[in-house]
Amino acid sequence: MPDFGYRLSLVEHDIWSDADLQGQGTLLDPINVIFTHTESIECREDCPEVLHELQKSLLEELPYNFLIAGDCQAFEACGWQYTSNFSRELPGNSSLVMAFVGNFSRKAPSICQLKTAQALILESLKRRKLQPEYELYVEGSNTEALQQELSQWPHYAGHQKTK
Repeated sequence: MPDFGYRLSLVEHDIWSDADLQGQGTLLDPINVIFTHTESIECREDCPEVLHELQKSLLEELPYNFLIAGDCQAFEACGWQYTSNFSRELPGNSSLVMAFVGNFSRKAPSICQLKTAQALILESLKRRKLQPEYELYVEGSNTEALQQELSQWPHYAGHQKTK
């Protein structure tokens, strides 16, 4: 993926979340990038508050490696170190799961969210936390607009509905 000159603003887990990551499995040499959405309200400011509300509703850590918010920042959830518990159908220890904060069934994420996602993939490659021959998927129900947008990206391999 080419460097589009977009800088990644990454908010580390300990800065925005009080959730304990102990007991999470270790992420091993990811070959897949899975995109989904939180199906929640979007945020352009006060994104940590929106993420805290999502955590409260789940009563645990959010089931993603990273969240991409409308304020053009990426928020670390499980990060590059731990597996996501997003879906039992996924090979969790070989997939990076990235969720756009908001509901993107009818409209695509904002340009800044899409550029942040691209910058996050590029950073994952630079840090050698993602294999260069990775495959990109959109997973989940009600992801039509998200799927349509990401189907144009390099490495796009398909869509899968979660059960």
